[in-house]
Order: sequence, then structure tokens, then C-alpha cells
Amino acid sequence: MKKPSDFPKIVHDVIEQAIQDVNFGSLTLIVQDSRVVQIERTEKILVAAKGSHAAYGKKSAEGLKLVRAKILSEIADLQYGQILIKIQDGRIIQLEKTEKRRFPEVEGLYGDGI
Repeated sequence: MKKPSDFPKIVHDVIEQAIQDVNFGSLTLIVQDSRVVQIERTEKILVAAKGSHAAYGKKSAEGLKLVRAKILSEIADLQYGQILIKIQDGRIIQLEKTEKRRFPEVEGLYGDGI
């Protein structure tokens, strides 16, 4: 199992920048072999009425540090799967973790495998 500090700094920076860039939407971190191999970003773009600009929630450096630590610890426990980060009004409101596991001892029991 990896420790959050084992991830390259570029992974930390890319995740942090992606979180800062999204105000409404989600980020999906795809993990294979205990490495982040892909980041998908889905963003909702809201248009304010009559040309006024919407103000979004301000992300604090301390809040980002806590969230980054939580995200990296979730990734460290994951060999295959994904972490979904949901963001509303510039704030992270939810983390979802989906883990994929293989069961080689069952392979071939019912056909070609799972």
C-alpha cells in the first residue's frame, strides 16, 4: 500500500489545479496499478441572467490541504478503480470511491472468467 507522500508532486499539483478550476461539476480520478492514469473533468457552466457574473465560493488554502490529504489517502488504498469528486459552488461536497477487484481463483469456474 502506498503512502500519500509516495505520489509524484505532479499528481498533487494536477489534482489541486483541477479542483481549483471547477466551480460546478465533478472530477474523476482513474486508478490502475495504484497509479492515477487519467483525470476526467465534467463542468457545468452556469450563465447568469442579464449578463451579470455569478460569484462562486472561495476555496481556502487550508481547506484544499485537508481535501488533498483525504483524496491522496483514498488513492493510496486503491489498486484499481476510481475516485469521483463532486463540486458545487466551488466547494467539494462529496467523494465517491469505486474499487475493482479480480478473483483469479474463480476464473475458469463458470466459463472464461468473470
